[in-house]
Amino acid sequence: MNSNPIPESNSPSPEEKSSIESRVHSMDLRINRLENPEHGRFEIIQKRTSFLALLIGILLSGISLFDIFWSQPRNELFRDMEEFNKSVNAVSNLRQNMIQIQYQSNNPQMLMAMNSMVSPQVLANIQYATALLPRLGDHAGIPQLLVLISEALNIYDWKSATTLVERAVAIKDAVPSMQSEARRYKARLMFSTGKIQEGRAAYQDSLNVLRSESAFGINGARAYIIADWAISEFAMGDCNSGNERIGQFIQLLQDPEILPLSRSGLISTLKNQLEQIQSRKKRCTFPKELEDAS
Repeated sequence: MNSNPIPESNSPSPEEKSSIESRVHSMDLRINRLENPEHGRFEIIQKRTSFLALLIGILLSGISLFDIFWSQPRNELFRDMEEFNKSVNAVSNLRQNMIQIQYQSNNPQMLMAMNSMVSPQVLANIQYATALLPRLGDHAGIPQLLVLISEALNIYDWKSATTLVERAVAIKDAVPSMQSEARRYKARLMFSTGKIQEGRAAYQDSLNVLRSESAFGINGARAYIIADWAISEFAMGDCNSGNERIGQFIQLLQDPEILPLSRSGLISTLKNQLEQIQSRKKRCTFPKELEDAS
């Protein structure tokens, strides 16, 4: 009798089931760890390092902003001030050298040649310094400006002189003597450009600045302004106004606080300048009061 064999069962044994379940559970744990990682020591260090990097970045940004908005403008201001002062010194040195040559030489041709060489250099320095003014703010002082104004007037650079005068007159925190000088130079500029009434007002402003000053010998400073005013009037041919200024000049010189050397220097300077005007224009007779003054 033929009997069919009984087929073997394909179902896993209990041991195999337990092993498979253990592997599946282990895989689930691994997947769960990948999806929801624990914050281990490495992760904590990584987060702290990131935070520190963020702080360093903020600090460096702050330093960069400080450099952009404070250090760089300040360094640029120092550089501009240095350039401005170099130009002022160059103008001053050129003029001093010319004065020295004039006293040492009697050769008019050489003096004319030297002046033609020096004038362009002076002009270049004046215009460069004037171009720097907008970047200097309130850091350009009246003394430096007066050096430039004086030379700008000497070489007829009215544009630069106007800019420089306006800046000098606008300075209100300078000592009265410097404020007065700024207005005196403004008066000279106004007379030189034909604005006579504005020039007279500027001379009066120059005197008004010193009105409340009571320093010893202050009338010497006032007399100097009046003398400059008189020269401007005579140069423009207004003899009556010029003689009126001469009367004020002589009256101020009566102050006993004006030392004899200063008095004689003021008189001598005014006489020499008026004689030069007379030799060129011959518009007004020489003031008798000044001839008798000593």
